[in-house]
Amino acid sequence: MQSLLFNLFGWSLALINLYLSFYFRTLDVALPPPTFNWFFIAEPIFNWGGFFVDGSSPTIHRLPTVLFLIWLSIVLTRYIFGKNNKLASFFAALLLGGVGGLTLDILAYGSVCDWLGFAIPGSIRYSMLNISDLMILFSAPVAAIICIERWWLRGLAFLFALVVIGANSYYHVNFLLFG
Repeated sequence: MQSLLFNLFGWSLALINLYLSFYFRTLDVALPPPTFNWFFIAEPIFNWGGFFVDGSSPTIHRLPTVLFLIWLSIVLTRYIFGKNNKLASFFAALLLGGVGGLTLDILAYGSVCDWLGFAIPGSIRYSMLNISDLMILFSAPVAAIICIERWWLRGLAFLFALVVIGANSYYHVNFLLFG
């Protein structure tokens, strides 16, 4: 029963992200311009990139990322159904919410809708992301450490999580500093 609840929690987070994506895609009212606080809600941008591929239009280079996200969503769902402690199940469900949210957004619309802006106060530049990105950035390293039993796989997963966080952070920091 516990595993079902954690799976429902993870997929509910993914569906909430999909709903927010739908909401911001169909919003008829223009949002106010960025306030340049740390975090704000702004007009959405649509990201066709992925991990190490970025761009302003869909491309075949996106396919490996989409296949990886689908595979990881399935793996996380199956993991949560296993015999796990509550902390491991929680972080796996949180990661599932982020990965599943991106997967559903890509499968439903072909792109990811970023609507949550952040900026360095006093700067005129800002960058965008969504709730799924935040869930992944927060939960991936923790899930790698507490969800994987074999030490060498744990190390690989943790390094992969750091590479994804580093690539994401590099992209945002580079944009904030250099436009």
